[in-house]
Amino acid sequence: MYEVVKDILVRSMRVRADDIRPAATREEVGLDSLAVVELAELLDARLGIVVHDWELLDTVTVGDVARLVAERKAAS
Repeated sequence: MYEVVKDILVRSMRVRADDIRPAATREEVGLDSLAVVELAELLDARLGIVVHDWELLDTVTVGDVARLVAERKAAS
């Protein structure tokens, strides 16, 4: 699921691919509160899963975001 999240960040949110790695923090890749809202909407539109922005804000790294998305996808 990490690659899917990375693809969304690069293609839709214009994050530099070189900046994205599992241990990178949300701040290091530019995911501020507004970007997190956009990411939540993209996850719903692309994957059909609901991940709330406040849940994404509780994550620390890109890897944490990918794990949360994987858990949500498995539950759907």
